[in-house]
Amino acid sequence: MLFRILKNSFLKRPKAVFLVFLSIAMGAAVATAFLGIAGEVSHKMALELRSYGANILLEPSAVEGGGFLREEDLPNIKTVFWKYNITGFTPYLFGVAEFSAGGKKERGVVSGTWFSKQLDVPGEDPSVQGIKGIAPWWEVQGRWPEDAAEAMIGAALAKRLHVVPGGEVTTTVRGRAQQFRIVGVVTTGGYEEEQLFAPLVTVQSLLQQQGKVSRVLVSALTVPMDDFGKKDPATMSKDEYEKWYCTAYVTSVAKNVEEVMAGSRAKPIWQIASAEGALLKKLNSVMLLLTVLALGASATAVSTSLMASMAERSPEIALMKAVGADRFQISAIFVGETLIISVAGGVVGYLLGDQLAEIISRTVFNSTISSPLWLFPTAIISAFAVAIAGSVAPLRRALLIEPVRVLKG
Repeated sequence: MLFRILKNSFLKRPKAVFLVFLSIAMGAAVATAFLGIAGEVSHKMALELRSYGANILLEPSAVEGGGFLREEDLPNIKTVFWKYNITGFTPYLFGVAEFSAGGKKERGVVSGTWFSKQLDVPGEDPSVQGIKGIAPWWEVQGRWPEDAAEAMIGAALAKRLHVVPGGEVTTTVRGRAQQFRIVGVVTTGGYEEEQLFAPLVTVQSLLQQQGKVSRVLVSALTVPMDDFGKKDPATMSKDEYEKWYCTAYVTSVAKNVEEVMAGSRAKPIWQIASAEGALLKKLNSVMLLLTVLALGASATAVSTSLMASMAERSPEIALMKAVGADRFQISAIFVGETLIISVAGGVVGYLLGDQLAEIISRTVFNSTISSPLWLFPTAIISAFAVAIAGSVAPLRRALLIEPVRVLKG
């Protein structure tokens, strides 16, 4: 009998059923899309943020290494536990030098580094490391150095020396001179504008520090820091340490890197790491809030549609009560209708939400996403939640209908 009543209800009120179905489907679609891209957005935003600078600084420890790190240890960075989270790194070797060009002389810093170095690590995929990877925000007039005798110069230093791309600068350190052909002028708005950047091997030879580097900047994908991530590992229990070590906090990734670089001390660049964590937390909060608001709007639309439907079906409800139907039987009919519609709306909403997530990802990030399997049950549960929330007030109104007053006419 219940199934017959439900069947007749759907057939006799197609417009009302469609409005409820549409409201539920749209709510489930928006929820699916937002939740589907939430994790992907966090990952892609983290990748985008990596273009604003490295978040881990690797320096020599106070007593070991004589104030330098070993260049030969650098490939080990791509073998650590969080190697796939490390998007790039570059070494630096600094020295105070005297620069001369066109009769002008200036004292400054010469920096040896990798610009774009092919790194082959046994057992790992080849990768390209260097400044071009971790500092794409550098504005370069000209091009990047490609030869051992080529260099790029900071905009402020170039202005004082009156050097432009194509010019030459002689760099002198403790009586040893090296002539560089300037191929690019770099503008960063920071201290880099006061330096001359040259290939690491050339600067090592100039400073007589073969195989040594002063520091390494590492760019890594990390999760936002929480109270647990900020704890001192020395005070953790064994289980806590394992959890911390296996979570991609900037501190645990830094610890990873430090372990493979002899005589090193790794520390997060908190100015960048903290800003990233705060931004990603806010982004996730916004996505969750939008999901809740979408579901709330859908529940309101469902409630409005069902209230109008209940008003039309008042005589039907009064008649059922008059012939002996109790509150449970009446509730079973209307809740059954709503749940059947919600299942259909959840399935359609999942399909629409999956496509909506794909469109958003392509439009905003110019890439595709793969929807996780848990999104389908999430869409169904969201549809159920919208249906139940939207049917509470109409069902309460239906149960308060008095047969005598409705059927009196």
